Amino acid sequence: MTTRRGGRVVVPRAFAPLAPCLPYRRAEGQHPPAAGAASEIQRSGWSVVLGERGLGDSLLALGLLNGLLDGTSMGDEAHYTGPRPRLMQRCRLPLATEFSEGPHIVHSTGNRDDVVFRAVPEDPKPWLDLLDTTNVEVHDALPMRYYLEVEQRLGIRLPADRSPLPSFASGQQVRRFHVVFITATSWPTRKDYNWGRFAHFASLLTARLSVPWSFTLITGKDPEPAPCGDIDVLAGIDAVDCLDVFASAEVVIGNDTGLTHLAALTERSDGTAPQVVGLYGRHSHTKWTTGRSNHHAIATPFSQMLAAADRCPVRDQLDDALWSDEGLGQIPETLIADFIGSVAGWW
Repeated sequence: MTTRRGGRVVVPRAFAPLAPCLPYRRAEGQHPPAAGAASEIQRSGWSVVLGERGLGDSLLALGLLNGLLDGTSMGDEAHYTGPRPRLMQRCRLPLATEFSEGPHIVHSTGNRDDVVFRAVPEDPKPWLDLLDTTNVEVHDALPMRYYLEVEQRLGIRLPADRSPLPSFASGQQVRRFHVVFITATSWPTRKDYNWGRFAHFASLLTARLSVPWSFTLITGKDPEPAPCGDIDVLAGIDAVDCLDVFASAEVVIGNDTGLTHLAALTERSDGTAPQVVGLYGRHSHTKWTTGRSNHHAIATPFSQMLAAADRCPVRDQLDDALWSDEGLGQIPETLIADFIGSVAGWW
């Protein structure tokens, strides 16, 4: 197992993952090579298809949207249509919103001939930025991959250095020692840490530190877990309603899923955010993340292999069960407790 704190990633060149180098020194302020797309986009406008898969895909694809908002002068006109207008109203981006049954789409104008950008998570590459003769900065998180794709297509140096994602606002204040667990997922058999393990994890925390702990478990609609002692269970609540739950938490722990990403993007009115730990077993822990400093990871060996080689289990048809049939169950509760306590400053 490996643990990884969120934020900027700088490594010695010998330990860099397999990825191409940017054709310009971004960290030194250099600009990408000139491209012709900027003038076409300014003339015709743009639209971004964030996809119609899960919540996590559409949230991380906001890096693509933010790149266009940062690189063009059309941001004041952006309009979202899709199945989550209430959630997007809490997003700190200049968006008008409208409900539709189709995919998540944001467009800058109503033009039919606008330039279309499609967020396909299997497509964008990771990038390495050479810092000096010894170190490289790794841009592996999916939002930054999208952002750098836009930057090079426009031929314009965009302002974000990393994690180009908007936050989602909540007026809720943090409750000290409130921990939220997430088990809701589209693939319970492979990507669910299981409410029983979280209940055991909660008992480890209470035994280790005598403080006023409180625990909340967010699950899918079905099946609902058995009573979990002192853990409050919220079953099947909408993503927008999770924002205030996340904001009230000091720490959020969840499987690699959209709600965990949303927790990392939650921002309280004072500008603070919960510390979030994602548990990764089926996908790369360095790609499927917001890249924010408060978004950390614990990864199984399979997840680590995917990260090192930039492989995708969907695109490359890789079955994680071949390497281990335990899934996230490989991750010991004691490891999570040690890491969480360090991240939160509890011990």
